[in-house]
Amino acid sequence: MKKVLQYICLAFFSLLWVIGCHPILSRGALELGLTEDSYRYGDLYRLSNLPQFKERTAACPKKFVNTPPKNNIALYIIGDSFTEKQRIDQRDFGVKSYLRTHWNDSLEVQLNPEQRNILILETVERHFREHFAVPVRTLKISQASVKNPPTNEAPQPKSWDAILHESEEALASFVFSSDFFLKIKEWKAALNLAWFGRHNDQVAISPDGKNILFCWDTDSTRITSSFYPFPDTELNKLIKGVNATKEYYRSQGFDEVYLAIIPNKTSIVAPEMGNYNHLVERVQNHPALQTPIIDVWGLFNQHSTEVYALSDTHWSCYGQGIWLQKVNEVVK
Repeated sequence: MKKVLQYICLAFFSLLWVIGCHPILSRGALELGLTEDSYRYGDLYRLSNLPQFKERTAACPKKFVNTPPKNNIALYIIGDSFTEKQRIDQRDFGVKSYLRTHWNDSLEVQLNPEQRNILILETVERHFREHFAVPVRTLKISQASVKNPPTNEAPQPKSWDAILHESEEALASFVFSSDFFLKIKEWKAALNLAWFGRHNDQVAISPDGKNILFCWDTDSTRITSSFYPFPDTELNKLIKGVNATKEYYRSQGFDEVYLAIIPNKTSIVAPEMGNYNHLVERVQNHPALQTPIIDVWGLFNQHSTEVYALSDTHWSCYGQGIWLQKVNEVVK
């Protein structure tokens, strides 16, 4: 009997491991309601489990659902997580066609010369320096006479350490993402903060206690931080990189190329936490910048308490709406 129970337990936990680590099976389990999305309350809550920063993420309304545009505009975006397909898609833009790819991917496309081809280089502030430190060739433009559908290049193989880490994280999310387990995590996190002033080291809390922030933005020793030194010599080099990117893609057939920098949450809601390097303003106002910008800096500052989600590093629907309005003004 004891061995039977051992085999049952082994089979059960093996099944959990397989489902939790397999992307298709775990997605199926989520659709069936057997588990819950670990990001449903935001990425910063997911890291910290602090109940005062718990807010369910909501899908933002789409502007062009029932109004297909009559123009001939093809919009392309090289983007960061702010424009992931879970947040942004073609229904947000008044364009005939739309394609978005991540900075880390490589995608081959063929431009239609009969369309107005627009490219937006969307980068969150924390990654601007790495994106333009090297030539940007994320989109490869095919000159073939026969139009082929875009295809991703084969992904680079991951190390075993990376595979094991991702599997462990996926399994933990699959098993411990229910509200029951989250409540236990919240009790622990609240006690640690109240009694010891401690919280998850991947997050920071603003001085007024009203905002939770990502450590990559607040830690002044990281190049991604809003408070990491940003000398003029580096700024000048990056401006050349932006301009060179624009010229390259214009030479490849794009009619217009724009730069869109999304400010770090920290830069808007808590710039007093350090010596802010003013990266966004210095880039956008640089006299040598020859690339048109999609600027949300001023409006984000005016509405600083509304433009970012309480429990997430990303924008709220209000902040997203400001950016989308700016883009749609460009592509009219």
